[in-house]
Amino acid sequence: MNRRLPKFTNALCLYLLSMTCAGLLNATPVSGKTDIEFSCLVWEPLSIQEVFYLDGKKYIPIEFSPGTRSKIYPLAESINFELYRREADPSGAMAYKLIGRAPRVAGTRRMLFMIEPHPTPTDLPLKIQGVDDALKAFPPGTYRFVNSSNAELQVKFGGQTNRLPAKEIILVNSNVPKRGGFLPFMILNTNGQAIFETRIFSQPTGRNMVFISPPSQPGERVRIKMLPQLLGAQLPSPTDQASPATP
Repeated sequence: MNRRLPKFTNALCLYLLSMTCAGLLNATPVSGKTDIEFSCLVWEPLSIQEVFYLDGKKYIPIEFSPGTRSKIYPLAESINFELYRREADPSGAMAYKLIGRAPRVAGTRRMLFMIEPHPTPTDLPLKIQGVDDALKAFPPGTYRFVNSSNAELQVKFGGQTNRLPAKEIILVNSNVPKRGGFLPFMILNTNGQAIFETRIFSQPTGRNMVFISPPSQPGERVRIKMLPQLLGAQLPSPTDQASPATP
Protein backbone atom coordinates (compact mmCIF):
# COMPACT_ATOMS: atom_id res chain seq x y z
CA MET A 1 0.00 0.00 0.00
CA ASN A 2 1.60 3.23 -1.16
CA ARG A 3 1.15 6.45 0.74
CA ARG A 4 2.66 9.86 0.18
CA LEU A 5 5.06 11.07 2.83
CA PRO A 6 3.73 13.92 4.98
CA LYS A 7 4.65 17.44 4.00
CA PHE A 8 7.82 19.04 5.33
CA THR A 9 5.85 21.09 7.85
CA ASN A 10 4.26 17.96 9.35
CA ALA A 11 7.65 16.32 9.71
CA LEU A 12 9.05 19.42 11.39
CA CYS A 13 6.15 19.49 13.85
CA LEU A 14 6.74 15.85 14.74
CA TYR A 15 10.40 16.57 15.41
CA LEU A 16 9.72 19.65 17.53
CA LEU A 17 7.08 17.74 19.48
CA SER A 18 9.60 15.01 20.20
CA MET A 19 12.00 17.60 21.61
CA THR A 20 9.42 18.58 24.28
CA CYS A 21 8.41 15.36 25.04
CA ALA A 22 14.45 -1.79 24.56
CA GLY A 23 12.17 -6.15 22.99
CA LEU A 24 12.97 -4.26 25.76
CA LEU A 25 16.31 -5.45 27.01
CA ASN A 26 16.35 -8.10 29.69
CA ALA A 27 18.99 -6.79 32.07
CA THR A 28 21.51 -9.35 33.28
CA PRO A 29 21.73 -8.94 37.06
CA VAL A 30 25.01 -7.60 38.41
CA SER A 31 26.68 -9.99 40.84
CA GLY A 32 28.76 -7.40 42.70
CA LYS A 33 28.90 -3.69 43.43
CA THR A 34 30.13 -1.49 40.57
CA ASP A 35 29.93 2.27 40.37
CA ILE A 36 27.59 3.42 37.62
CA GLU A 37 25.84 6.58 36.50
CA PHE A 38 22.22 6.68 35.43
CA SER A 39 19.44 8.92 34.25
CA CYS A 40 15.69 8.33 34.27
CA LEU A 41 12.84 8.76 31.82
CA VAL A 42 9.15 9.30 32.58
CA TRP A 43 6.67 10.38 29.91
CA GLU A 44 4.08 11.80 32.32
CA PRO A 45 4.44 13.25 35.84
CA LEU A 46 4.21 10.51 38.45
CA SER A 47 1.38 10.58 40.97
CA ILE A 48 3.94 10.07 43.77
CA GLN A 49 5.21 13.48 44.82
CA GLU A 50 8.60 12.58 46.30
CA VAL A 51 10.64 9.69 44.91
CA PHE A 52 13.98 8.50 46.31
CA TYR A 53 16.53 5.94 45.12
CA LEU A 54 18.57 3.83 47.49
CA ASP A 55 22.36 3.86 47.30
CA GLY A 56 23.76 1.73 50.08
CA LYS A 57 22.02 3.14 53.17
CA LYS A 58 21.27 6.57 51.69
CA TYR A 59 17.90 7.57 50.25
CA ILE A 60 18.54 10.19 47.58
CA PRO A 61 15.73 12.26 45.99
CA ILE A 62 15.25 12.15 42.20
CA GLU A 63 13.87 14.92 40.05
CA PHE A 64 12.15 13.88 36.84
CA SER A 65 11.71 15.88 33.63
CA PRO A 66 8.78 14.30 31.76
CA GLY A 67 9.60 13.54 28.13
CA THR A 68 13.37 13.98 28.54
CA ARG A 69 16.25 12.36 30.36
CA SER A 70 16.70 13.43 33.96
CA LYS A 71 20.05 14.69 35.14
CA ILE A 72 22.72 12.06 35.77
CA TYR A 73 22.90 10.42 39.21
CA PRO A 74 25.57 8.11 40.74
CA LEU A 75 24.84 4.61 42.00
CA ALA A 76 27.80 3.12 43.84
CA GLU A 77 26.63 0.98 46.74
CA SER A 78 23.57 -0.94 45.54
CA ILE A 79 23.37 -3.88 43.15
CA ASN A 80 19.79 -3.13 42.07
CA PHE A 81 18.12 0.15 41.18
CA GLU A 82 15.35 0.69 43.73
CA LEU A 83 12.87 3.52 44.15
CA TYR A 84 11.11 4.47 47.39
CA ARG A 85 8.55 6.88 48.76
CA ARG A 86 8.12 8.13 52.32
CA GLU A 87 4.97 7.31 54.24
CA ALA A 88 3.84 6.79 57.79
CA ASP A 89 4.18 3.28 59.21
CA PRO A 90 1.54 1.75 61.56
CA SER A 91 3.11 3.56 64.53
CA GLY A 92 2.87 6.91 62.76
CA ALA A 93 6.60 7.25 62.16
CA MET A 94 7.83 8.15 58.67
CA ALA A 95 9.46 5.27 56.80
CA TYR A 96 10.62 4.49 53.26
CA LYS A 97 8.54 2.05 51.23
CA LEU A 98 9.79 0.26 48.10
CA ILE A 99 7.78 1.26 45.00
CA GLY A 100 9.90 -0.05 42.11
CA ARG A 101 12.93 -2.19 41.36
CA ALA A 102 15.05 -3.11 38.34
CA PRO A 103 18.36 -4.92 37.88
CA ARG A 104 21.35 -3.21 36.35
CA VAL A 105 22.77 -4.29 32.99
CA ALA A 106 26.02 -6.15 33.54
CA GLY A 107 29.15 -4.62 32.00
CA THR A 108 27.99 -1.03 31.60
CA ARG A 109 28.77 2.15 33.54
CA ARG A 110 25.87 4.24 32.20
CA MET A 111 22.19 3.29 32.27
CA LEU A 112 18.83 4.75 31.40
CA PHE A 113 15.91 3.63 33.57
CA MET A 114 12.47 4.01 32.00
CA ILE A 115 9.77 4.40 34.63
CA GLU A 116 5.99 4.22 34.33
CA PRO A 117 3.00 3.27 36.51
CA HIS A 118 2.60 -0.48 36.52
CA PRO A 119 -0.22 -1.41 34.08
CA THR A 120 -1.47 -4.26 36.28
CA PRO A 121 -1.98 -4.38 40.05
CA THR A 122 1.22 -5.50 41.81
CA ASP A 123 2.93 -4.96 45.13
CA LEU A 124 5.17 -2.37 43.42
CA PRO A 125 3.30 0.51 41.77
CA LEU A 126 6.12 1.49 39.39
CA LYS A 127 7.38 -0.53 36.44
CA ILE A 128 11.07 0.06 35.69
CA GLN A 129 13.07 -1.13 32.69
CA GLY A 130 16.78 -0.43 32.34
CA VAL A 131 18.86 -0.22 29.17
CA ASP A 132 22.55 0.25 28.50
CA ASP A 133 22.96 3.96 27.76
CA ALA A 134 26.75 4.03 27.27
CA LEU A 135 28.04 5.61 24.06
CA LYS A 136 29.69 2.37 22.97
CA ALA A 137 26.34 0.62 23.01
CA PHE A 138 24.34 3.57 21.70
CA PRO A 139 26.74 5.80 19.70
CA PRO A 140 26.06 9.14 17.99
CA GLY A 141 24.39 8.82 14.60
CA THR A 142 22.33 5.79 15.60
CA TYR A 143 18.70 5.18 16.46
CA ARG A 144 17.16 2.73 18.87
CA PHE A 145 13.71 1.55 17.86
CA VAL A 146 11.71 0.13 20.76
CA ASN A 147 8.67 -2.02 19.96
CA SER A 148 6.34 -1.82 22.95
CA SER A 149 3.55 -3.63 21.12
CA ASN A 150 2.74 -7.34 20.98
CA ALA A 151 3.09 -7.46 17.18
CA GLU A 152 6.21 -8.01 15.11
CA LEU A 153 7.02 -5.00 12.91
CA GLN A 154 9.51 -3.85 10.31
CA VAL A 155 11.37 -0.55 10.43
CA LYS A 156 12.52 1.14 7.21
CA PHE A 157 15.09 3.79 8.04
CA GLY A 158 18.62 4.83 7.10
CA GLY A 159 18.39 3.12 3.73
CA GLN A 160 17.64 -0.30 5.23
CA THR A 161 14.72 -2.38 6.45
CA ASN A 162 15.05 -4.24 9.74
CA ARG A 163 12.84 -6.73 11.50
CA LEU A 164 11.61 -5.51 14.91
CA PRO A 165 10.13 -8.33 17.02
CA ALA A 166 7.46 -7.63 19.62
CA LYS A 167 8.82 -6.25 22.92
CA GLU A 168 12.28 -5.94 21.39
CA ILE A 169 14.75 -3.17 20.55
CA ILE A 170 17.06 -2.73 17.57
CA LEU A 171 19.95 -0.39 16.89
CA VAL A 172 20.07 1.21 13.43
CA ASN A 173 22.70 3.49 11.89
CA SER A 174 21.01 6.54 10.40
CA ASN A 175 23.71 7.06 7.72
CA VAL A 176 22.76 10.74 7.81
CA PRO A 177 25.03 13.20 5.94
CA LYS A 178 27.40 15.38 7.97
CA ARG A 179 25.10 18.38 7.54
CA GLY A 180 22.14 16.43 8.91
CA GLY A 181 18.69 16.39 7.38
CA PHE A 182 15.25 14.81 7.28
CA LEU A 183 15.30 11.05 6.65
CA PRO A 184 12.32 8.90 5.61
CA PHE A 185 11.02 6.69 8.40
CA MET A 186 8.44 3.97 7.84
CA ILE A 187 6.91 1.25 9.99
CA LEU A 188 5.55 -1.81 8.18
CA ASN A 189 3.66 -4.87 9.30
CA THR A 190 4.88 -8.38 8.56
CA ASN A 191 3.08 -8.27 5.19
CA GLY A 192 5.14 -5.26 4.14
CA GLN A 193 2.22 -2.83 4.40
CA ALA A 194 3.08 0.67 5.67
CA ILE A 195 1.25 1.49 8.90
CA PHE A 196 3.15 4.69 9.71
CA GLU A 197 5.47 7.00 7.80
CA THR A 198 7.05 10.41 8.14
CA ARG A 199 10.44 12.07 8.03
CA ILE A 200 12.73 12.42 11.05
CA PHE A 201 15.32 15.15 11.44
CA SER A 202 18.70 13.50 12.11
CA GLN A 203 22.21 14.67 12.89
CA PRO A 204 25.45 12.65 13.02
CA THR A 205 26.19 14.12 16.47
CA GLY A 206 22.82 13.04 17.90
CA ARG A 207 21.17 9.80 18.90
CA ASN A 208 17.47 9.09 19.21
CA MET A 209 15.23 6.50 20.82
CA VAL A 210 11.94 5.89 19.01
CA PHE A 211 9.21 4.19 21.06
CA ILE A 212 6.48 2.42 19.08
CA SER A 213 3.25 1.66 20.94
CA PRO A 214 0.01 0.03 19.76
CA PRO A 215 -2.93 2.26 18.75
CA SER A 216 -5.03 3.62 21.60
CA GLN A 217 -8.17 2.69 19.63
CA PRO A 218 -8.76 -0.01 16.99
CA GLY A 219 -8.22 1.33 13.49
CA GLU A 220 -5.91 4.14 14.58
CA ARG A 221 -2.22 4.44 13.76
CA VAL A 222 0.55 3.20 16.01
CA ARG A 223 1.74 5.78 18.52
CA ILE A 224 5.25 7.19 18.29
CA LYS A 225 7.31 8.93 20.97
CA MET A 226 10.86 10.13 20.50
CA LEU A 227 13.69 10.72 22.94
CA PRO A 228 16.38 12.73 21.13
CA GLN A 229 19.79 13.56 22.54
CA LEU A 230 22.29 15.90 20.87
CA LEU A 231 25.81 14.97 21.92
CA GLY A 232 27.84 17.57 20.03
CA ALA A 233 31.55 16.87 20.23
CA GLN A 234 31.12 14.80 23.41
CA LEU A 235 33.47 11.82 23.61
CA PRO A 236 33.20 8.75 25.83
CA SER A 237 34.93 9.16 29.17
CA PRO A 238 37.47 6.53 30.31
CA THR A 239 34.74 4.99 32.48
CA ASP A 240 32.18 4.86 29.68
CA GLN A 241 32.27 1.09 29.38
CA ALA A 242 29.46 -0.82 27.65
CA SER A 243 28.22 -4.28 27.04
CA PRO A 244 27.87 -5.24 23.34
CA ALA A 245 24.94 -3.54 21.65
CA THR A 246 21.97 -5.72 20.79
CA PRO A 247 21.31 -5.27 17.06
